[in-house]
Amino acid sequence: MNKKKSICIDARMINNSGIGRYIQGLLKGFKNSNFKIYLILNKNFLTGNEWLNNFEIIHSDVKIYSIKEQIVLPFLIPKCDLFFSPHFNIPFFKIRAKKRVATIHDVYHLAFAKDFSFLERWYAKFFIKQTLKKSSKVITVSNFSKIEILKYFKKYEEKLNVIHNGVDLNFFNFIEDEILINKTSDKLNLPGKYFLFVGNLKKHKNLQNVIRSFEILEKEFNDINLVIVGNNKNMNNPIDIEKFLLKDKILWLENISDNELKVIYQKSIALVFPSFYEGFGYPAIEAFAMKTTAIVSNFASLPEICGNGAIYVNPFDISNIYEVMKKILTDENIKKILLAASDVKLKNFNIEKCIDKHLNLFEEILNES
Repeated sequence: MNKKKSICIDARMINNSGIGRYIQGLLKGFKNSNFKIYLILNKNFLTGNEWLNNFEIIHSDVKIYSIKEQIVLPFLIPKCDLFFSPHFNIPFFKIRAKKRVATIHDVYHLAFAKDFSFLERWYAKFFIKQTLKKSSKVITVSNFSKIEILKYFKKYEEKLNVIHNGVDLNFFNFIEDEILINKTSDKLNLPGKYFLFVGNLKKHKNLQNVIRSFEILEKEFNDINLVIVGNNKNMNNPIDIEKFLLKDKILWLENISDNELKVIYQKSIALVFPSFYEGFGYPAIEAFAMKTTAIVSNFASLPEICGNGAIYVNPFDISNIYEVMKKILTDENIKKILLAASDVKLKNFNIEKCIDKHLNLFEEILNES
């Protein structure tokens, strides 16, 4: 009988927002694969996530992006067939895996270099280049991100593979249970009518212009609220959310569970997500899954991902964002058209497709040796 091939995955970012969503989605499919899988993971994450015990856990609480990370990781990675890093913070030194694969979600640190210190810019550029150089293949999550990577690193095109992220449609689906909806709404103190922003509070997510647009809108419609779901801890240059919370029409929620998030999406008038820069844009696809209208930026990857399932705005134009929010609020017909189109588009982003494409790529790489 053939011995199972082995993969070690650096899963330490499993609780991060976008990358964490990516890791969790993949692992829930990988647990049923034909590979023996090791996870490098902080054991504290196992509490409440018992399904992770399907894998062999290698405990590590070493800090992401640290010097210690580079010293410790090569010793943690066991002798295996393939090492998979879901981010560009790869181990620089030699490891015991025969092959490497990594994912570069975007090159935000390079595209928005002015928002980072010299050291942060240097780290990102150096390690993205090393990721491309040392990996057998590199995954990226949109054609937009592939083009962006090639702006800075032209000679690595052959290594790049576009695999769109996926959403678990068995989990993110419309909730029929009114008791659950009401219970969650009461717990979170959700307002009756609200627009929704989901994402971390980094400047490029453009929450500041969402708030300014909402301030104009609520002068005309005084029963409208804004709900913000996102964290600002351990981030570079987050917006100062506290100064906006003096308004009683704005509710900020942190540390929301996925089940709570589903209710928040479903009850909202629309998601407002006019980000300046996205490698993929999970909130838009999650909104599609919860049958919520999505207002998104006409920049970056969002037109590629959302197609005709969303309504677009210029993220720099506050009056444009306001006008589109007002249109969604007053025109039920356009909502019906968008929701029908988004339901069709959503089928492209089933997590099963994403998982299969990753596993097929791993098989292809390992069969080359």
